[in-house]
Amino acid sequence: MVEAIRQGLREEVLGVPAAKLCRWFDVPRRTVYYRPGKALPKLQERYVVPIKQMIEEEPSFGYRTVANLLGFNKNTVQRVFEVKGWQVGKRPIGHRPRIEALPSVAMVLDERWFAAS
Repeated sequence: MVEAIRQGLREEVLGVPAAKLCRWFDVPRRTVYYRPGKALPKLQERYVVPIKQMIEEEPSFGYRTVANLLGFNKNTVQRVFEVKGWQVGKRPIGHRPRIEALPSVAMVLDERWFAAS
């Protein structure tokens, strides 16, 4: 918007700086100078199709396993996983729940040891 106004004023031979226009319209200068970043990388179908088939057959396979089984470069397979959002969920960190042991029911000291003999 500010850039369009600036171009219009430039055509009328009024050279108004972008900073001054931004102050007039209460728009941050960073917004005017913004340029969009890189676009998503283009994926080749010769990689995407076999990777997708393998993931559908075995959903637990990660990018390294898929790359090894298909004979592709692991970086290429990881890029496909990343762009398509096919990453396998990471295992939770921490202790797994364990089975609780039952308390000893022995009435006398060393009762269990002597009962077996």
